[in-house]
Amino acid sequence: MQYSFSNQAVISQSERWRQVWPTPFLALIAVGQMLLTGAIVALETWSMLLNITSSFLFVGYITSFFFTITWISTFTVVCCNRESRCCATHALVENVLSIIASSVLLYYDTQFLRYPTACFWSFELCIFSPISVAWHVFSGYNIFDLREAKLIAIRAQLACAAIMLSLSVFFFIIYIYTVLKVESKQTSVAPYRDMELRQLQQQQQPTIYTVSVQ
Repeated sequence: MQYSFSNQAVISQSERWRQVWPTPFLALIAVGQMLLTGAIVALETWSMLLNITSSFLFVGYITSFFFTITWISTFTVVCCNRESRCCATHALVENVLSIIASSVLLYYDTQFLRYPTACFWSFELCIFSPISVAWHVFSGYNIFDLREAKLIAIRAQLACAAIMLSLSVFFFIIYIYTVLKVESKQTSVAPYRDMELRQLQQQQQPTIYTVSVQ
């Protein structure tokens, strides 16, 4: 009988998590993270095509790897494991990594806006590589302002990284709110659970009859 009562407590805790967990908001976060990841990859590709010598060592592609894992984990707790606190904790860890990756991308994009002509490759690749020579020759024509186009791409990527950071922070806040809400409900339900257990124990106690002998 004690096993049945314990199993009922576990089920009620999962049910409380499902009730408090704001699935619609998390679905919006997951969709936003997915779209922003695609935008960051596209902008990184555009930036490197415009001038690969002034790129930041493929940092947009590297951070997008963490962003991809993040939005997949967020989608998992939205559609598949809404009652699992463990899966939500795993998604929280991925969002924390996304916060770190977003901060790194923000730093490098900011550095490029401060030093748009800086080259972070080796000296030979920056000066004597065929790509560098071809870019300088092509940029000499006034057909297309490559430097301005690259600045536009970096600004757009900077904005995407800032929004990605905000979404991951928002997920972190939602997780903390849900944990506190579930724990508060569990505390309020505990006295009633103890009362029911005492009533159940009283019902199972054998009745003792006294027989008086005259």
